[in-house]
Amino acid sequence: MRPLSPAQRHRARVLQEQAQTASPYGVELQGDAYGLMRVKLSQDKTRLSQIQSHERRAEMKARLLPEYFDWIYTSLDTGKGAVDQVLTTVMVWAFDAGAYRLGLDIAAYVIRHRMAMADDYKRSPAALVIDELANAYLKGQWSPLLVQIDAENVRQLVPVSTDEDRALARAQAAALLIEAEAMTAEQDAPDQARAKLQKAIAYAALGKVQTAEEPDLSAIEPAALSLALARLQRALELDSNAGVKKDIERVERALSKAGASAEPKAETATTASPEQPATASPAGTRKSAAPARKSTAPARKRAAAR
Repeated sequence: MRPLSPAQRHRARVLQEQAQTASPYGVELQGDAYGLMRVKLSQDKTRLSQIQSHERRAEMKARLLPEYFDWIYTSLDTGKGAVDQVLTTVMVWAFDAGAYRLGLDIAAYVIRHRMAMADDYKRSPAALVIDELANAYLKGQWSPLLVQIDAENVRQLVPVSTDEDRALARAQAAALLIEAEAMTAEQDAPDQARAKLQKAIAYAALGKVQTAEEPDLSAIEPAALSLALARLQRALELDSNAGVKKDIERVERALSKAGASAEPKAETATTASPEQPATASPAGTRKSAAPARKSTAPARKRAAAR
């Protein structure tokens, strides 16, 4: 698809805003702008269906997403909750591509307005958010992409920069997963799925994935260990088959050793909240261009196409 000129983009946004105004909550969007986006979506889904590799399809989704940015952000800024199959579909694409921040921003709007997913998807928006993020982390597919605004005021999807700050990377991954938990807390979802999300939060706090070796827990700060332990215990409460019993034992031993070694410095130690590993905190409101996050999480083997 050829990039639109600034004038064409402005006209498209105006048409979309008019469609949003004319389409109240609970009915499907109307108007030429929505019709054109539905046609584009159908064409892009056809292109994706011709790719057999799950990883390559996820990469294609990452390339396609910027073509939907104007539609996404105009919907989030001006929408009233009208049924929008374009928006709910690209929400899934965002998670598949690794644009977790963008996916959560869309999901917050979709859940708030109780929007239904397109017919292609059998899960509720809440269940989908829980599954997508938990699976991405637990399977070692966590490789975040971020929406940034360039010098020409155009949004771009870029990889999160990486360095050796592993504590920060762990905290940022855990913060996104905690945000997904908070967003879906009042929604109906299977206990097994919620247990999986609790496990993912714990693993993110520890920098652990199911596809790699055990991390050195002695190098993890006590606040992150405490967070991980609480989440692992909750996962076990939700699902006795969550596969976290050995993890609980390991973390308990690590916390015991950390407590013993830290005792002489207790007066000067800084205690962090268990909900806030390192310095990260869940984002409270949507930002169209967040600062680049740093990550050293394992390279993501792309998720299956939808």
